[in-house]
Amino acid sequence: MSKHLDAIDESLGLVREEEKLQTARVELQVKAITNIATELRSFLDNLAARQREKAVSQFFHALKSGDKDDKKLQGILDQLDRARNELGLRISVAQVGLLGNLQDGFRVAFGVLEQTNTRVNKVLGINLALLDIVKNRALQQTAMGMSAPDNTTSMSSSNEVRETNIYGNVTLGQARIMTGNIGVEGWQKMAGRKTTIANNQFGHDVRIITGDMGGEAARGFNDSFWK
Repeated sequence: MSKHLDAIDESLGLVREEEKLQTARVELQVKAITNIATELRSFLDNLAARQREKAVSQFFHALKSGDKDDKKLQGILDQLDRARNELGLRISVAQVGLLGNLQDGFRVAFGVLEQTNTRVNKVLGINLALLDIVKNRALQQTAMGMSAPDNTTSMSSSNEVRETNIYGNVTLGQARIMTGNIGVEGWQKMAGRKTTIANNQFGHDVRIITGDMGGEAARGFNDSFWK
């Protein structure tokens, strides 16, 4: 049982210490795990109360005897295992280090992504999905004779796109979406842009901006929006 609880503690500690992993879907799963842990604590307290008059050896025997208490305990531990696996899945799709906008494309702060992935891999034994995508893209670029960037990786779309349409997005947590032109100097407003955002289920700390800006407004935007 201690092995189960240690694994849960490590997973929850990872989320607590890595702010970039604290998406809405991850936080919901943390809450689910906390509820199961509360159920386990209540079960053990109740079992201890019923065994208080018995010898310690009898108490541990009751946990291993295959009776209804043992089955219930195993059921709770199985729930914890499944909940931890689901937490790992939700962590793996966190958009760590993703920057950019829909018109010009997205870029990944690879150093941030790699650093977070190292911690995730150490605790959960998995990689962030975004890291695998970036590495595969870098391999493809290398195979085609293109140089891969050092600290950021482009995931851009065509610059010729003038109309943005988004449907059915679930983006639960941390996405930063900017549809427009932004620059401190030399920015140019784009006329005739149409942006459609529909049927989205946004979540915690998702930011969406549509429009163009330059000068001091752009400087202030860059200082705060992507954090």
